[in-house]
Amino acid sequence: MRDLVALPKAELHIHLEGSIPAELVRELADRAGRPAPSLLSEHGWEPFGDHLRFIAAYVEVCELLTEMEDFRRAGFGLCGDLSRQGVRYAEVVFSPAQHAARLGDWFGPIEAVLDGFAAGERAFGVVARLAPDIIRDLGMEEARGTLDVALKFLGRGVVAINCAGSERAKPGVYAELVRTAVEAGLHSVPHAGEWAGPESIWETLASLAPERIGHGVQAIRDPSLVRHLAEVGIPLELCPTSNVATGAVASLQEHPFVRLRDAGVVVTLNSDDPGMFGSWIADEYEVARRVFGLSDEELAEVARTGVRSSFADAGLKGEMLTGIDAWLES
Repeated sequence: MRDLVALPKAELHIHLEGSIPAELVRELADRAGRPAPSLLSEHGWEPFGDHLRFIAAYVEVCELLTEMEDFRRAGFGLCGDLSRQGVRYAEVVFSPAQHAARLGDWFGPIEAVLDGFAAGERAFGVVARLAPDIIRDLGMEEARGTLDVALKFLGRGVVAINCAGSERAKPGVYAELVRTAVEAGLHSVPHAGEWAGPESIWETLASLAPERIGHGVQAIRDPSLVRHLAEVGIPLELCPTSNVATGAVASLQEHPFVRLRDAGVVVTLNSDDPGMFGSWIADEYEVARRVFGLSDEELAEVARTGVRSSFADAGLKGEMLTGIDAWLES
């Protein structure tokens, strides 16, 4: 049986703050003289149960990042963790608005993360790029601040604009900001249909010009949407363990990954918040092998789809695709 860590991978849906290992979260809490987040026990993260409890825990983690070195360290550490998963290229979601008001600085945190990525690329050979995240729940002023951050670092490590949150706020509210980002040269990779229904995906398609959709698992509830996604070829960034952990899907056995793929939808495999869910991308490939029943040939094709759906440069894509072929021939 081939080693899934050795399979070259692109990670297209991972949040920087949600990737921070539990031991570092505890260290940051100790330094600040604060208790660890309420759901983080000495044994690791307790079950979240639903997405609102997860979001609350995520915010608690964000609040522990208080110095620029914390952001640099998180970026560098993520590169090392990704390298140990067989990831050669990653597009990482980062939420400037979670930190700007607390620190009084919109630009310092992202600059520190990018510095950590640069050091991580030199040390581990992992290319990591950022997709700053418009958090719908926080409102328009914070969304404009996030756009300013993304535009400032466009071409300097930022490749895309994201749009996420609890999905209670309609995506169309931010259509003009995302249009500005796309016209400037950023890619649009919003979350949609993670917890909200298929209508969230339809509205996102109509208003945010997505090139990929984060999650999108609720599309399975609308056959016409599944057919449309297959026809237009917009990749979904699927994150099975995350979906179960936050209650978006009842169990791994019920996850629609295979049904969406078999219907012709372009699907990729990702980890989302591995520091909090305890499942990194190689673990997700193991889920695909063990629970979804994918063969090594199918797993290799999932990896190829991730590479092709990424915004990596052509040279790196070619190297990764060659490496996937070599893995399959081993």
